[in-house]
Amino acid sequence: MSIVKQARSVRQYWQAEQLANDDALFALRETLTSHSQRSLAKHLGVSQSAIAQRLRGFTSDYDTNPYFTLRSLAEVLAQELREERPDLSACLRLVAQAMSDFRRLRYARDRRTFLRQPPTTGDGRWDALVAAVAAREARLSGMDIPVWSEKAEVFLDQAWFVTQSPGLRALAFVESPADFALRNVYLDPAELESV
Repeated sequence: MSIVKQARSVRQYWQAEQLANDDALFALRETLTSHSQRSLAKHLGVSQSAIAQRLRGFTSDYDTNPYFTLRSLAEVLAQELREERPDLSACLRLVAQAMSDFRRLRYARDRRTFLRQPPTTGDGRWDALVAAVAAREARLSGMDIPVWSEKAEVFLDQAWFVTQSPGLRALAFVESPADFALRNVYLDPAELESV
């Protein structure tokens, strides 16, 4: 196995381990909404202080705000794309809002939750765009780019210009952010800004 494949494999397992740890914390906290720390500790065979210590300092921006995740973005995009005439502008506004939401997240675990692999939108072009969002936002925030966003199925074979105006294609080709252009997705970066 080449060093590149080994490194990718290690990175994939490391990301999976982080997500599993996040899942355990979210599940533990969710369980405590219907059980006391004492009863849960007794059931698990650990001390109550072990439960309290595990949850110490656990807060989530998702507790107080209905922020997007890539999963919820993909689900909403899939719904819009099933319409007889999908609204391109509405879809791009949803993407911009999701990117804005990601930038508001304060905790690494919330960012990892946001970046989890989403379901398909039902359209490979939009799947590539969502993968580009994941790669770009992770990179800009100093996080590892999610392994799923580097898989071949989220790279387009042909250029997709995300514009209704053919006259704007040249601008999109030149100005498209690198993570998008790499996946053959071309758009004006202003489309990605939430107002």
